[in-house]
Amino acid sequence: MTLPLGTVILMQLYHNPMSTCSQKVRLVLAEKSLDFDSIILDLQQGEQFKPDYLALNPLAVVPTLVDDHQAMIESTLINEYLEERYPGPALTPSTAVERHQVRLFTKVIDDVLHPACGIITYAIGIRPGLLRRSKADITALINAIPDPLRRRDRAQVIAKGVEAENFDAALTAYLTVLDQAEARLNGQPYLTGSSVSLADFALLPYLIRLDHLALYDGIEARPLLSVWYNRMRDRPSYHDAVTAWVSTAAIGAFRAAGEQVRDQLKLG
Repeated sequence: MTLPLGTVILMQLYHNPMSTCSQKVRLVLAEKSLDFDSIILDLQQGEQFKPDYLALNPLAVVPTLVDDHQAMIESTLINEYLEERYPGPALTPSTAVERHQVRLFTKVIDDVLHPACGIITYAIGIRPGLLRRSKADITALINAIPDPLRRRDRAQVIAKGVEAENFDAALTAYLTVLDQAEARLNGQPYLTGSSVSLADFALLPYLIRLDHLALYDGIEARPLLSVWYNRMRDRPSYHDAVTAWVSTAAIGAFRAAGEQVRDQLKLG
């Protein structure tokens, strides 16, 4: 099919409103005022495991960005692609040392914080809804996860919630990264310097997740991080990338679940 002259083909974003990694990419798209066609996947119904999506993203996770007929996966790499392909406004620092700091901290987020977030989210926020479904449904969702370690972790937290063997280690890892962020904010407004960067948008969804799970103490116990969180939420991109997508019902369900267990957790 030949498109009319001047037709603009928008990027396509396969994502989920509550997904931290989806939020991370939507934040950068919003900062750069980039439009996209939205394809929302219902992760609890297993839409990420359908063959047509697996053809785009064999990891069966969101988001996936399709731009110029090319599928991009891994949220950190998607954001680096967006920064290179659409450089204005710049979200990477001007010096090589500062750019290294951005990449170093986003690697910590990917390697440590994100796996911990998955365990905590399923143990607290998602577990109540899953337990209302049949055992066969739950087993099918777990068995469809390609990564055996993620499959094991998911089974543990769905079975036992915050009493799961892997929960305490995940919470400790989560808070350790927040402590690192608190240290980075000493004497500067953003994680890697005086200007907002990809590192800030990489971390922000994980504070949003604590907020949505009513685990506010994890933020408020770190005063510099708390100020930074409010500063980031004041940016127009927060409304466009988070508020506009996340339903009050979803937040309410997460908060209700978090309030049930909050007093059992040490978040300071």
